[in-house]
Amino acid sequence: MVVVADGRYELPDDLLYSNQHIYLDKTKRLIGLDELGYAFLKNPKELKILAEEEISIGEPIAVITTDIGITTFMSPVKGKVKSTNPNALNSMENDTYTTGFILEMDSLEEIDPYLIGGKNKLEKWANFESKSLLYGNYSYKVIEIGDSTVGKTAIKVRFTDDYFKKDLKTTLGVDFGSKALKCEYISEDVLFTGSHRFKATMNVWDAAGQAHYEKIRGIYYRGALGALLVYDVNNPVTFQNLDNWVKELEDNVGKKIPILLVGNKIDLPREVSKEQAVTYAKNNGFLYFECSAKTGEGIKGAFKELAVEIYKKQEGI
Repeated sequence: MVVVADGRYELPDDLLYSNQHIYLDKTKRLIGLDELGYAFLKNPKELKILAEEEISIGEPIAVITTDIGITTFMSPVKGKVKSTNPNALNSMENDTYTTGFILEMDSLEEIDPYLIGGKNKLEKWANFESKSLLYGNYSYKVIEIGDSTVGKTAIKVRFTDDYFKKDLKTTLGVDFGSKALKCEYISEDVLFTGSHRFKATMNVWDAAGQAHYEKIRGIYYRGALGALLVYDVNNPVTFQNLDNWVKELEDNVGKKIPILLVGNKIDLPREVSKEQAVTYAKNNGFLYFECSAKTGEGIKGAFKELAVEIYKKQEGI
């Protein structure tokens, strides 16, 4: 399975695909529209199937009407049609590869040799197509890690809902929140790299910090594109434990992702100096930010900074 756009779209790698996002399931002899193709349509309204008893490669097989016009889809095969599915639109969004098919073929006499197949080719093509689909709009999964007392949940709630509650309950397992940010990255070399404005939806996963949740935390690390490594500036023990969290992250993510070291609770007396934290971040190649979930200071800026770093990594800037 090829998964793109931060898990939004799936394309089974045992199928073949045309550049119109028409898929061919040779085993079940089904023809339909893949998940990216459905997303490109922008609110499809009506499906009209044109295929008759026999179809040829490049022949129109269906027309879909959308808010912005009509799209005609061409056949990827030559063969005899067994059945049509005029209600395919009802299933395409949630089950396009099973009940959302357009045609069921009785026979496949010839297959378009230019169809895209094989996981490597499919992955490259699907990633390119998803970037075109989501141009300027990105969705990033980020995780918060750190000891259970550092205020990870308070940071998430302040970011997503903009409020602070002193007696927030300790996270049991994993908590989740999401918010969109308007971001901008201006390169030092403006002539060649320029200025980049984009919108990033930050999907924040707050993992419970207690030791007995260690086994399940790893599940929620999967697919993370960035991390907030949080400690309490008022509690030196939480700073001393950072190495353990970095190791756990590396063991589960398996690749280098942007990490933002966050010193929380700057509204309280400080027992970990900023110099210590900056040195630790620099030695490990992390970004560094300080914040207060209580007052809101630095929260939005921290997430914007992380969003920009993820954007730069994803775009190869």
